[in-house]
Amino acid sequence: MTKKDESFLKVLGIAILGAILLIVTNGLTFSGITIFDEAILTEFGWTKSELKFRDLVNLVSASFIMPFVGAIIDRYGVKKMMIIGLAMITILYYLYSMIQSTFHMYAIHFAFAFAVSGAGTLATIIMVSQRVTKRRGTAIGIALAGTSAGGIIIPQIGKPLLESFGWRTAFQYESVLPIIVLILLAILVKPIKYKKTSGKEVKKDEETGLVEIKFAQALKLPVFWAICFAGICCFYSIMGIISNLFLHLRELDFSVEGAANAFSIFFAIILVAKLTSGMVAELINEHKLFKIQVAIMALGTVGMAMNSASLVWPALIAVGIGWGGLYTLLNYIIITTFGVKSAGKIGGIISVFEGVGSGLGAWLTGVISDKTGDYSTSFWVVVVLLSIALLISFFIKPVTSKAAVN
Repeated sequence: MTKKDESFLKVLGIAILGAILLIVTNGLTFSGITIFDEAILTEFGWTKSELKFRDLVNLVSASFIMPFVGAIIDRYGVKKMMIIGLAMITILYYLYSMIQSTFHMYAIHFAFAFAVSGAGTLATIIMVSQRVTKRRGTAIGIALAGTSAGGIIIPQIGKPLLESFGWRTAFQYESVLPIIVLILLAILVKPIKYKKTSGKEVKKDEETGLVEIKFAQALKLPVFWAICFAGICCFYSIMGIISNLFLHLRELDFSVEGAANAFSIFFAIILVAKLTSGMVAELINEHKLFKIQVAIMALGTVGMAMNSASLVWPALIAVGIGWGGLYTLLNYIIITTFGVKSAGKIGGIISVFEGVGSGLGAWLTGVISDKTGDYSTSFWVVVVLLSIALLISFFIKPVTSKAAVN
């Protein structure tokens, strides 16, 4: 899509398709699946740490797979990988209804790692960024809002299915959702191929409207590693919170319905923050905005660490606003810093760090809670990590042409 024919409706259509994709992939494989946690724990008698180890398997495996999948996306295009990923989620979700042991569950989450690598956040960002130029920040914000919308929509689909049929049958019904998105993707998305470029000179590319930095060049830049280590801290923090929020609220005497509704409202707050930060990033400096969002999220987590029911909503509002903004901005900064043409490989390496942080956060937050009796200490760890991320954010700066070629 060129700037000339980049109408608002076309941009909106691409962004919404990306959002739908992430509603299904993220909602089914991570945020939405937590609605079944209590039922699964009750049936099998597992500890929280045994259950949440599945997320470590999923997220860490996906992070190490991502560089290879990213290279495939760069070479063969994003559409094929998305179709494969969605088909895998359908099969795996149906198999989830048949698990009988932790081994079965861990094996499925390991396979989820391949599916989400091909049809998850990185693939969606690349798909949108390749097709949108002058409204890229807004489009990315809308698309990434799908990760939060998944936390709103999928639990609301799962809750009545759980109550009416039990968790096993609920998984079988929800396995149909990826097929619907696969059909939409196959019909509406056309492949894009870019001309190959050569040389070390770093300048704005006419095709993408971005400074295109090659993979080998990116590895030499301090900003690349700053993004990686900030990613570990930020993704540990949010995945630790999201993965354990339902159980945390239940320990604070929220009802099952109240905890599920709070979970959905929390994702609604994140969704709004993702949408607005993408738009604001086109108007003001995204690097300054990123620092503000990390600080807001850290402040909210302090409220959660107090372990008080009266502080739940102020804390969740702050965490939701902070995370929603910094999530969109982190991905936007990756694209505006390194470009699109090598985004698969570059984003894949960054995803290794984010995935390790995500998996450790989801698992260790539960482990620490098992050891201490509640989630207070777990969330104080998150506060420390977000403070580190705030310090690292001062090293996340635009790349100059001179720095890129040295």
